[in-house]
Amino acid sequence: MSNKLSRRKALAAAGVLVGASIPAQGQTVSSGGHPLHGVWELVSLEDHQPDGKIVYWLGKAITGTITYTPGGRMFVQFLGDPHPRFAAGNVFSPSGIALLPAAANDEVRTAYGGYYAYFGTFDIDERKRVVTHHVASSLRPQEIGLNYERPYELTGDRLVLRYPVPNDSVGTNTRVVVWRRAESLRR
Repeated sequence: MSNKLSRRKALAAAGVLVGASIPAQGQTVSSGGHPLHGVWELVSLEDHQPDGKIVYWLGKAITGTITYTPGGRMFVQFLGDPHPRFAAGNVFSPSGIALLPAAANDEVRTAYGGYYAYFGTFDIDERKRVVTHHVASSLRPQEIGLNYERPYELTGDRLVLRYPVPNDSVGTNTRVVVWRRAESLRR
């Protein structure tokens, strides 16, 4: 009986492993995975203006992470500097579901503006050296369903995403996001 049970457990585990390795739609995974696969910690986030000025729109000492899985899933998070705080301390109900009236409107606005995150799937175009993020959900609802092309430079454990973004006046900035590998997810 224990031999049958052990075989069932082994088959179940194999099924989980096979399912976890199925790539997301449109994702091609080569043997051994891609060097982008992994967990990356934020080093810096800068917007370079055409006049050479650098804008730190979330602050200079922000934290963040981006993850690319071998199965084609991705997620990214940024927490601004200074980290948003509420004067009343914990402004959520005991269950953590409801935002209590103790949260002032300006504090809620600051907290919302000081955090940015989205998740979805991704594709890699090796020839162009571009990773495309397909946004499934975002803290900014208008981004859901968008595709973000992110040209990348990968050198060892350093990943740089460099891409154009509109600035708040006239013109375009170049966003430069530098990451350091925290964990490899290559197979």
